[in-house]
Amino acid sequence: MQVWLEAGSEGQAFTYANANRPDGGARVGDLVRVRLQGRHHSGLVVGHLERLPADVRGKTILPVEAVLQRAAVTPAWQELIRDVAGACHTGLFRTLRSALPPGWLGQRARSGEGRRQWWLERVEGAGEEASLTARQRDLLAHLRRHGDRRRLQDLVRRDGFGRGVISALEERGLLRRVAERVDSPARQTLGRASGDPPVEVSRPLTPYQETALAAIGEAQPGSVLLLWGVTGAGKTEVYLQAAARERQAGRSVLMLAPEIGLIPQLVDRCRSRFGDAVVEYHSGLSNGQRVETWRRCLEAAREGESLVAVGTRSAVFLPLDPLGLIVLDEEHDSAYKQESPMPCYHARDVARQRASRSGARLLLGSATPSLESWLACHDPGGGARLLRLPERIGARPLPEVRLVDMRLELAEGHRRLISRALMGRLERLKERQEQAVVLVPRRGYHAFLSCRSCGEAVLCPHCDVALTVHRHSSGREWLRCHWCDHRQDPGDRCGHCGSTAFKPFGAGTQRVMEQLAEELGDLRLLRFDHDSTRGRDGHRRLLERFAAGEADVLVGTQMLAKGMDLPRVTLAAVLAADGLLHRPDLRSGEQCLQLLLQLAGRAGRGEQPGEVLVQTYCPEHPVLRHLVDGRYERFLEEELAQRRHGGLVPFSRACLLRLAGPTASATATAATTLAERIRAGLESAGWALIGPAPAPVARVAGRSRWQLLLHGPAHERGEDTGSPLPLPAEPELRAMLPRGVSLAIDPDPLAL
Repeated sequence: MQVWLEAGSEGQAFTYANANRPDGGARVGDLVRVRLQGRHHSGLVVGHLERLPADVRGKTILPVEAVLQRAAVTPAWQELIRDVAGACHTGLFRTLRSALPPGWLGQRARSGEGRRQWWLERVEGAGEEASLTARQRDLLAHLRRHGDRRRLQDLVRRDGFGRGVISALEERGLLRRVAERVDSPARQTLGRASGDPPVEVSRPLTPYQETALAAIGEAQPGSVLLLWGVTGAGKTEVYLQAAARERQAGRSVLMLAPEIGLIPQLVDRCRSRFGDAVVEYHSGLSNGQRVETWRRCLEAAREGESLVAVGTRSAVFLPLDPLGLIVLDEEHDSAYKQESPMPCYHARDVARQRASRSGARLLLGSATPSLESWLACHDPGGGARLLRLPERIGARPLPEVRLVDMRLELAEGHRRLISRALMGRLERLKERQEQAVVLVPRRGYHAFLSCRSCGEAVLCPHCDVALTVHRHSSGREWLRCHWCDHRQDPGDRCGHCGSTAFKPFGAGTQRVMEQLAEELGDLRLLRFDHDSTRGRDGHRRLLERFAAGEADVLVGTQMLAKGMDLPRVTLAAVLAADGLLHRPDLRSGEQCLQLLLQLAGRAGRGEQPGEVLVQTYCPEHPVLRHLVDGRYERFLEEELAQRRHGGLVPFSRACLLRLAGPTASATATAATTLAERIRAGLESAGWALIGPAPAPVARVAGRSRWQLLLHGPAHERGEDTGSPLPLPAEPELRAMLPRGVSLAIDPDPLAL
């Protein structure tokens, strides 16, 4: 049989004998223990062989030593992985490694039954104690005080008893050693469905919510539905009640959120409704915790238990069976697309494939749907149905959006980062007992440091990007690269001209916090960015503090705009919106408007009406006009018309080939050679090849980056045809490149 092992950088299948055992031996999909080069490995059985491959004939074939986990993956799950591998133009083993929990397959085989822990028990009447040494009698007396039982590790490390004393008592039969399985902390917190009534009952629905819930229940198996609801319209309650119906029918539910920062609130809502039937799966958990979640899903499938799994992008592969509903909250979010490492899949596409295979319904939810999902609902053959929630709960009004023209502020002599309009509004927060969120495009203290003599910015020595200025509360400053995490002191001289005239430009979250503290000293501030939310439950702890009223203003990066429900927030503000508007990318307008509308939705969700202030030097920009008018549907129609006219995605296909090598010349040569070899095949299939060209950030972590853009033929409609890329197989493409130059294949990239 063939067993896949994570051996080497790619992983590969090895041939093993399936020994005859009473349990029938290993089967395809089992997790097994095998030996490779004298060491034990855990591997996945991926196939049976009718005959031995030529390269192993005449050699000794080692047996599979043990089955660690029965049916770790099912045939239907393996077919899904094959589909994903084909769509992403990625090898099967690389796709398997991405889908399975990290650390499950590795060089050290782990038992499928969990970790063992050794205990020592005193045996009554097993022998004469009079002839024992004083230390041996002390040990037995110590055990009596602890109920005749003590963990071996505690006896040695905490209580100070030597292993010689313990072994002597074992040999005389006065102690016995007992091995017990110990669940990991993750498994202990996962728990089991207890059958107890939920803590929180379902909330009353509005007529729009009832209509949407009925449509979800009536949808055919495998259907795709887009729930378009304004912020605060109660999409989460629809998710929960739809999930409850699936569980009553004995089917599991998968709920996805784009980022870890949204998981705590969603998990809390689910656990208050479904109790211990809720499990988590995301990169914020340890490898062991993710393995335990995977096993819990397998056990639930065998025992007929329905679960509600909550996770980020990678949770789309969890082995839930039968699966009745898949929910992608904030379906427009680019975090659902994996860009590195391969396979470069989009969770929405995988969820669609999985729903089609399993008969589950796929529910996409957003206040700002993606162009692709919107088009699927409106073009014939798109295969999706649109459901609307046009009003907020309680008919609360959407917040009013005001643009602050920073050109006028500058002309009138106000040169501060924070406008007078925003400052005046923040000053009234305390007396009104309200809260505000302030979005800053960058984290750190300043965006970059520049020499005023020659104009050179201080760049990362390993990447073609400027270093960001960070400042400690003590006043110490350092420079940091947000691409490779390189750090260095600011220095006192320009490395280009030797001048000491440095000037910082731009402002990050730390600088905004400092200015607010200087000008509004009585306001309590919290920072919410990647630096301040590190560690387990970092997002949860910080949001809980803000929700509990420990701060008046939450200053943060783009994660502020996503999915948070904070009823006391009445003001949402954006500093330097122009940095979001003028990115050189096809999707910049769509993504900017989505972000700003999502941020606006954080305000006015409680009893008090909300307000949004956007600081900009370009108030006439079309995206900002759509933001003020609040007509997202009109923006979608205009954007789709332009894309259709230009034959751009989603009315065509694209693929990005990213190359990275040790030097610019080696990478450029490799990219040119690759382009020459694949150009004819692409052109015969009606595809265009653009490039090669340096990547927008041409060097990261010391490696030069080049890329080739493949542009496919336009379709009459924008739906995905599922046609394979007209490229050689991944191993053939890699064989065209010299050693040291890596390749990443990104079908349907979000950033070109």
